[in-house]
Amino acid sequence: MTRFELFNEIMFEAYCKKAVSNATKKECQKKSKRGQMEQSLSALTDAALYSLAAESDEAEQPEETCQTFHVQGGNIPVYDPKLSKALSYLIPKDREIILLYYFKGLKYTQIAPLVHISASAVSRRSRAATKRLRELIENAP
Repeated sequence: MTRFELFNEIMFEAYCKKAVSNATKKECQKKSKRGQMEQSLSALTDAALYSLAAESDEAEQPEETCQTFHVQGGNIPVYDPKLSKALSYLIPKDREIILLYYFKGLKYTQIAPLVHISASAVSRRSRAATKRLRELIENAP
């Protein structure tokens, strides 16, 4: 390695270290400023919390309606009207697979014994049902 290449390498390393140092410093300053402006919710009085809730639009709006699906002894609420309508058009076993996979977060291998079919069948049915749902939602009025 020539002297010139060595010099360039050293300069580049110094530049990188300085850039990282400056970025870290800047983020620490931002965090510090944000910490000075924010106030902990535990430090607020009940009156202040109530006034914050009263100012919020969410507190005054009625709760969103949802359709609840009963799956494996549990209830799964679906708040999106288009999605809940599309789910109601699926056959029950496909709907159950979709709800368990996407809403309960179960894996295909966990769903298979619950619906009494193989994991590969669960995968196939899930893909087909997802495709059908997409079509139903896109074609909904």
